[in-house]
Amino acid sequence: MFRVAICDDEATSLQIIEALTEQILEEAEIEYEIATFEDMLVMTKELSSGRDEYHLLLSDILAVGMTGIEAAEELRRLGEKIPIVFVSSTAEYAMDGYRVHALRYLKKPVEYERLQEALLEAYRMSMNSSGFLKFQVADKLYNLPFEQIEYLESQGRDTNIITAEETISVHMKFSDMEQQLPADSFLRCHRSYIINLAHVKDLARYRFLTKSGVEIPVSQLQYAEIKNKFMKY
Repeated sequence: MFRVAICDDEATSLQIIEALTEQILEEAEIEYEIATFEDMLVMTKELSSGRDEYHLLLSDILAVGMTGIEAAEELRRLGEKIPIVFVSSTAEYAMDGYRVHALRYLKKPVEYERLQEALLEAYRMSMNSSGFLKFQVADKLYNLPFEQIEYLESQGRDTNIITAEETISVHMKFSDMEQQLPADSFLRCHRSYIINLAHVKDLARYRFLTKSGVEIPVSQLQYAEIKNKFMKY
């Protein structure tokens, strides 16, 4: 369950951001819960209480009594590491967002595409934080450590997950599976393949070779970009 907190002291703005968030998460078929707040202090107390786990805070900055920056500073002081996306009518406080390690800074009126990028990035972060890929096949629940996955292969509407021990076929779109993988170690190198860079032995022109001896095709059009990402890794 992806849990989002939204804080804005303007009721109309709060309703708009909540509606857009619902639309984006429903289109992405992400199960979610949203909690809304019109008071920064109440929001800060709720998020720092530990009663519920939140995966993202969408917060206005300008508010009476306590600003969004001050609220974020208090959350960080209390050890709360929740990703924060500031949504503001002014860019005046953008640099302050870096001080509290904000994930994004969006300008009102919020652009759908920018909010979508922020929400999906935060969702990927929440899925990756455990270090496990979670999915279900029939009645069996999997909690597969990322490091065990060598690569993934698209097979129509299914995705094959290949480890050293087995190949697991999951009825899930390739793009949906990709969203759950950490982008710093998993690379989509071909329209039908995602490879775990930790399992790569070498890269030659238009193919990866895994440590287990499997050749994985690399997109010719994206070869230079993929090579650069592999070199950085």
